[in-house]
Amino acid sequence: MRRGIHLFAILSLVLVALAPPVAGQAPSSAGRDAVPLPVRKVVLYKNGMGYFEHVGAIKGRQTVEIVLPSAQLNDVLKSLTVIDLGRGQVTSVTYDSTAPLDRRLRELPIDLNKAGGLVGFLNQIRGTEVEIRAPGGTVRGKLMGAELRTRSTGPGATVQVVEVGIFTATGELRLVDLESAGALRLTDSALAGDVRRYLDLVNSSHQRDVRRLAIHTVGSGQRDLYVSYTSEVPIWKTTYRIVLDPKQKPLLQGWAIVDNTTPMDWENVELSLMAGAPVSFIQNLSQPVYARRPVVPLPQGVQVTPQTHEATLEAPREEQVGGVAFGVPVGVPGGQVGGVMGGVIGRFRDEKEADKVEAFAARKMRRSVVSANAAAPPALGEALRQAKLAGAQAQALGEQFEYKLRQPVTIRRNQSALLLILHTEVEGEKVSLFNEANGRRRPWLAVWLKNSSGLTLDAGSFTVIDTNAFAGEGLMETINPGESRLLSYALDLGVEITTNRKSDRQRVERVEIHRGVLRMHRKVVEKKTYTIRNNSQKVRTVVVEHPVRNGWELVETAKPTESSSSYHRFKLEAKPKTTTELVVREENPQQTTYALTNITPEQIVLWVQQRSIDREIEQALARIVAKKNEINGLNKKISALEAEQTEIFRDQERVRENLRRMGRTPEEANLRQRYIRQLEQQENRLAALRAERARLQSARNAAQKQLDQMLQNLSFDRKL
Repeated sequence: MRRGIHLFAILSLVLVALAPPVAGQAPSSAGRDAVPLPVRKVVLYKNGMGYFEHVGAIKGRQTVEIVLPSAQLNDVLKSLTVIDLGRGQVTSVTYDSTAPLDRRLRELPIDLNKAGGLVGFLNQIRGTEVEIRAPGGTVRGKLMGAELRTRSTGPGATVQVVEVGIFTATGELRLVDLESAGALRLTDSALAGDVRRYLDLVNSSHQRDVRRLAIHTVGSGQRDLYVSYTSEVPIWKTTYRIVLDPKQKPLLQGWAIVDNTTPMDWENVELSLMAGAPVSFIQNLSQPVYARRPVVPLPQGVQVTPQTHEATLEAPREEQVGGVAFGVPVGVPGGQVGGVMGGVIGRFRDEKEADKVEAFAARKMRRSVVSANAAAPPALGEALRQAKLAGAQAQALGEQFEYKLRQPVTIRRNQSALLLILHTEVEGEKVSLFNEANGRRRPWLAVWLKNSSGLTLDAGSFTVIDTNAFAGEGLMETINPGESRLLSYALDLGVEITTNRKSDRQRVERVEIHRGVLRMHRKVVEKKTYTIRNNSQKVRTVVVEHPVRNGWELVETAKPTESSSSYHRFKLEAKPKTTTELVVREENPQQTTYALTNITPEQIVLWVQQRSIDREIEQALARIVAKKNEINGLNKKISALEAEQTEIFRDQERVRENLRRMGRTPEEANLRQRYIRQLEQQENRLAALRAERARLQSARNAAQKQLDQMLQNLSFDRKL
């Protein structure tokens, strides 16, 4: 079985090796004379997009080339702008168009995917001319088919071999065992070419291809060509260093991590980093799109299928893409040329500047050696403060914020760089931040930072250096200029905070009665005590975050330093080895509503006991309850009369039914007279019931009118 599989692999290679080359498959020469166009400006965005500008000199009729991954071609086609800055023009922009693999495979007359192996493939091409080099000589003829046979090689041992049937030119049917054959050759050059092409297409789908964009120009003399586009790039990342010193303002240093995964080097490029999130999307523009046309039958005439057409997605016009205008430099001109900490050094614009900087660096080195011999080097935090570093030039661009590096940057392809974008002092202080929701008694050590830099601080990680040593790290969200933010980085093991909550449901403070509705106003008072124990040797500035609850108001409590959507923040000082308390009192006004017609005597008694109503309100409510009871009594009497009337009607129906069934006998005559007297008595009672019910209904209506008038006229607004 293994030999059969190995033979299939060998024969597949032989088939490809013996197949002649297909016409039109020569290597492409579109970019043979093309020259590369260097990138001069790169703008990276937080949504994973990059804006690239290429500027280079061209001469006469020339073609320039830009290399990029196939996955980025769609973005480039969507945003490409090309301008000949001299006396010339761009004639066209070309690239290799590639149809989908499945469509290209469908154009071939064979399908190796459905063959399922060598036997299936040979049966698929039955009738073609083949040549087999067998041990007994070469066999030529038309292929009739192939079968997989099992052959015994010894006691209990078998092997599977492929047996091929060949119909020769002399009319003989030859069976050839492919295991013993040297090779099988397809003498039909067209079929061999199809097999080779099929395998080439399948192989190309596994390769990571690179697309080449060729820009064709015509003109005279030397001139500059400008090209810009947007493309997908890795998201640039931000990381910060915060240096704390009790005698100085916090020092904030920001770094950007940039990755160059493009197929080209960024050499002496003008680099800008944009903090924002412009909208971007992918549209498959680089691959040919084929319409799905309906198959229309023609029984009697041509039937036209209705068509719909899409609206315009993007009109051709001058506009900004991702916040950067094509063809227009973004940001202010570059500043001083200098080095960038983190191992990335910008290239200098000329040799004179390089000589000046080199001489300055040498003098700096000599002074460093002298000072090293005289005294110990400064500590980490002090060294960072003494460093004369300049961050990136920063400015707002619409709703985004730009960090523009002050010097050109060189980042080779498949390399990353750490670039300084911020180095300045900001407002802030070190605090101990407590939030009971964290489930810990220990507060967080945090920096209460106010962004006084005038720049937008992009979201990222930060590392805190306190007293010249690593103190912790954390994450921060985007901070706008002038905005304050608490940045926690470690647990404060020197402070412990406990809480105690007490709730008091106060009695009714106010009673309102209006239009038959009684409203009782009361307040639930809650007191929460934060007990802060400072076991350290230093004074601690403690910030307590107390939750903001809907409907609760702070009373008899110091005004919080600030409030967020979720917390009130109280700031207090905790002295060393002492215990400090923060008491937060809150009230929650509550209102209970009652319909006066539903009030019972028991409720009135309870309210009197709880002192929720005074004597005057009690008497007014008692009168309403008495009148309501009077109406209820009348309703009960009316209901009793109606029940008696219904019973009489039912009995009369029985008597009348008996009268209809009686005969003319003397005994029945006596009973008939008895029934007639009974009906007469019942009619008299019904007349009395009707009169009594009318009187009771009149009395009930009068009482109801009196009750409605009492409810309308009763009005109180009493503070108790």
